[in-house]
Amino acid sequence: MDRSLAEQALTRVCDYLSAMGVELTREVSLHALKLIEAGLASEPEDPLHFIMTRLDECFPLQNPDLPSAYPQIIRGSMGYDAHD
Repeated sequence: MDRSLAEQALTRVCDYLSAMGVELTREVSLHALKLIEAGLASEPEDPLHFIMTRLDECFPLQNPDLPSAYPQIIRGSMGYDAHD
């Protein structure tokens, strides 16, 4: 049985919030449902995009401190003598 768009949206929002470390309390769930309702009402073409792009605005998400994806660039010499 296929899930409705509202069920898909709620699952996606709850999974995202859980992954970001937000506890799914009653208040958080009610706020998520209001966001989903707004997305379904105002964006008939792509409500999931509307909903997911507004999660950062609607919930206090903490951006984790991630290590750099590359080493620091340090200029150096390859050892060539300038007198050649």
